[in-house]
Amino acid sequence: MSYPKQLYMGEHFEDLEKLYMKLPPDIKDRELDIICKSARKLIEHSERYYINRDEEMAYIGYMRLINLVQVIRKNKDYARKKETVTKLLGTQSDFNRIFEKLHKLKDSLEHRYKERARQKGVTPLPKTVDSERESKNGSLVGKDEGMMIPASGHKQTVTAMELHGMINDCRISMLIMDCRPVKDFEASHLRYSYLVNVPEHLLVAGMTAGKINHALPPESRTLWSNRMVKDQVILMDWNTAGAPVKDTPIYILNYILCHYDQDIEDTKIIRLNGGYESFVLHYPASCSNPSYRPPMVVDGIGDNIDDIEYPNISDIPMKEESFTKPGFKPTIDRNSKVAAVSLYEARKKPLEDILVEHEQILDKSKQNALEIINTETELKNLEKQQPLEPGVDETQESLLFEVMQLKDRQRDYEAEKARILEEEENYKVMEKEQKERGEQISTEQAEQLEREAYERRLRDKEREQRELEEKCQRLAREREEKLALAREQKRHLKENVPETSKGAYPEDDQGPNSYGSNAMRLPLFDRSAKPLTDHNQNLRLRDLDVVQRDFAPVYGSVGRGLTGLKNLGNTCYMNSILQCLSNTYFLNEFFHDPSFKMHLNRNNKTQGKIGEEVAAVIKALWTGQYKCIASKNLRYVVGQYERQFGGIEQQDSHEFLTILMDWLHSDLQTKQMQIPPSLDQMPPSEKAWIEHFKGKGSYISELFYGQIKSTVKCTRCHKESATYESFSNLSLELPQDSNICYLENCLDMYFNGEEVRGWHCPKCKSNQDAIKKLDISRLPSILVVHFKRFYADPDTMSTVYRKKQTLVKFPLSELNMTRYLARTEVNRNKRLTTFRYHLYGVSNHYGSMESGHYTAFCLNNIHQKWFKFDDYNVSSIDASDVQASAAYILFYSCLPDRPQSDVR
Repeated sequence: MSYPKQLYMGEHFEDLEKLYMKLPPDIKDRELDIICKSARKLIEHSERYYINRDEEMAYIGYMRLINLVQVIRKNKDYARKKETVTKLLGTQSDFNRIFEKLHKLKDSLEHRYKERARQKGVTPLPKTVDSERESKNGSLVGKDEGMMIPASGHKQTVTAMELHGMINDCRISMLIMDCRPVKDFEASHLRYSYLVNVPEHLLVAGMTAGKINHALPPESRTLWSNRMVKDQVILMDWNTAGAPVKDTPIYILNYILCHYDQDIEDTKIIRLNGGYESFVLHYPASCSNPSYRPPMVVDGIGDNIDDIEYPNISDIPMKEESFTKPGFKPTIDRNSKVAAVSLYEARKKPLEDILVEHEQILDKSKQNALEIINTETELKNLEKQQPLEPGVDETQESLLFEVMQLKDRQRDYEAEKARILEEEENYKVMEKEQKERGEQISTEQAEQLEREAYERRLRDKEREQRELEEKCQRLAREREEKLALAREQKRHLKENVPETSKGAYPEDDQGPNSYGSNAMRLPLFDRSAKPLTDHNQNLRLRDLDVVQRDFAPVYGSVGRGLTGLKNLGNTCYMNSILQCLSNTYFLNEFFHDPSFKMHLNRNNKTQGKIGEEVAAVIKALWTGQYKCIASKNLRYVVGQYERQFGGIEQQDSHEFLTILMDWLHSDLQTKQMQIPPSLDQMPPSEKAWIEHFKGKGSYISELFYGQIKSTVKCTRCHKESATYESFSNLSLELPQDSNICYLENCLDMYFNGEEVRGWHCPKCKSNQDAIKKLDISRLPSILVVHFKRFYADPDTMSTVYRKKQTLVKFPLSELNMTRYLARTEVNRNKRLTTFRYHLYGVSNHYGSMESGHYTAFCLNNIHQKWFKFDDYNVSSIDASDVQASAAYILFYSCLPDRPQSDVR
């Protein structure tokens, strides 16, 4: 191997910068073809120098090429001649190889210059940052894969999911710089040790790293200095996505670090795509005060909107009105007799009925309290058993979860009692006012009403007594079944898991069914333990998925779709979501069709693995021959891409669902959207939809994704601007100081208008007050609604999270979203007004932030009954029990609710 040519171009590495920065002064005025030919010659000469081991000339040539590429990109003919440029200079992969060579040359030259200086006894000059920041600049941005896109040697952005993984990876050395205003930073920020606020008021033209250091408060300077020793610096503002706009705070901070900071050299500068807003949406528990939202400043694009959403600004309902409607602590004007009369005449509920309802709630509350006492007594008795019998641990855990659920139900009864007491009081006020007006009821009428109410009360009491007796018997049977099932699980595992399979999947190994293994590890089962029922050929073929995956099933004939999921260590959050998705009829049908694998996208990050594992779990849940299974493979695969979901810590089911939807969409994103020759000819909402999905859809986007239209209207000139954003679920606020409210109130709070201060009106050409209003521009087939139950307690010294136990009244059918549709979109698509949603799934959370448990309520498509999925335990429930304060995520569908085929 030949040795590198001796150094002769300079005394220090920094001397090379003066040579590669020199370009002809008239280069920008030359024809694009001529510039490209010059760049081609540079590539050829640099390659020759590189082969001949002339490292200095090779480095200068390659860096000069990168500078020339910047000139090409800015040329007025570049957009028109991209293909020609690519043919002459090469593709993305060609430039990636050039950047690899540049990094090798740079490392070698720096070492050689230092060594020569040491031999001569000369102190080397302090390092400066190359003005072009070889690894951070010099990129041509393009969208086509075959186009020439010289890129940096590292990613320029990270997603919220990637940053969360980096924060939790102790091997990664990084500093996060938050360039939001001080007030916003103090109100809410990331929970991370190496986080420094670089306020936006400091980020103006002319600032340098040194000036920023002097301007920062003393406690921030130490953190700021960490940029010199960290491998990566992550920049973020509130919500910048993609390339930052010039002269914005994050753009200026990035520019300062790249051009005016001599203390960092090889540090990677990376931006958080979507900013803090994206991170707090995905990981609220990793942020202080995640409910905080700063004053909105929205850029207008109203020139592209051909319809006016709100001709009169007075038509916009405001958020302040959201929780003041009847149904949410109705306020009765004591001075208005008409108001009181109209309210209760509309309800037509006599006082006797209210008293009866009150009595029923009292009885239910009493019975529930007795169940809590009995369950806790049973727990104490189990704890006294010495030695513990097999299965006792599982039973104790199950009983603890049951106590959580009973206590939540008790809280619901208390909320209902408070509501009824308020109704009684208001009715008595109305009755008193009727007497004052002389509208008294005759004695005969009063006696008749009292007798009828008494008879109803007796019938209700008898029915309730029968229900309570049946319920107690059912609970006793379920508890016995739980203990028997736990014992059976342990016996089955001991008998059927051979010694050779034990420890096959250690935590630090590749895991079950590893995609990195050459041979598939098949779990071995005792075939004699399988049921001998007759199955058709199709079922046996589909059961191959179960054999090939480590589902560790507990066999037993149950109804299809009534198989439980084992808790693998605080995985109840995952089980709850999987059962809701399993009962999403059209998704279930899609995954049962073998052709779904033709739609898998193998070129994305997850390579279709998430879609395959979810499909396998859903198919196993619907065979009808397992009492419960374990989703080990799915848990392992999701843990590969999001480490928190692979551990044994309790996680947030909403966070898991949001990330899972993104994964599934990406895994199935193979459907090419119909795109016209010019996007500008399309309605703005359609254009935004295509751009969001980059022209490719999926079955997931067709089912679960909708679109929100955000309209901002100037209060001075009434100019409207609109932007569009896609969503897979709606996150709704709950009232702060109320025990009960209605879904309608929460939807109003989300969609109603709010004041925007300092919005730059494109028509007024100045900052004005405005009103921002959200509407739905595209309704999803599956509407997922999430309640923001967790919040940071502002009254505590340290950040403590609390849970809102508000009982939300939501409909089980006929949910009408018409009133939240954007008027302009309805004009284009009248079919939107026909959407009516029925509830089919609920993800419940019981307990608190510190100690909680997830279950699911799902409407089975075959049996047309509601069932509770509590990990491995599945039981039927009444439809009246679905509505509870534990409701965390609601799954609504507007698709036809067809019974599933019995072929499978």
